[in-house]
Amino acid sequence: MQKWYTRIIGIFFVLVAASLIFDYSKFGYRLETWHKIFHVALGIIVLYYGWNNKKFWKPFSLANGAFFTVIALFGFVIPDFHGLDAFNRIDSILHGIVGVSGLLIGLLKK
Repeated sequence: MQKWYTRIIGIFFVLVAASLIFDYSKFGYRLETWHKIFHVALGIIVLYYGWNNKKFWKPFSLANGAFFTVIALFGFVIPDFHGLDAFNRIDSILHGIVGVSGLLIGLLKK
C-alpha cells in the first residue's frame, strides 16, 4: 500500500501542472502560483526518488501524511488564509484525504 500511495500521490501532484498552467494563464502570477508549484515539484521529486525505492515509501507516507494532515487542519481552522486555494474548503478536504490516508498507510506493517 505504501508503494501505491507514493506513486499515486506523485502522479496526482505532477498533474497539478495542468491546473498551474490554466491558473497562470487566467490570473497571471499570484501567491497561489507557489501552492501549485509546490505540488508539482513535490510530485516530480516523489516520482524520481520514490517510484521503485522501497526505503522511500514508508517514510514518505508518514511525512507526507503528517504534513498534509496539518495543512488540512489549518485550512479548517483558518479557512481562506490569505486567499490561498490551499486553505479553502475543497482543498482542505483533499489535503485531509491525502494526509490521513498517508498516515494510516504509513503506519501499516508490511
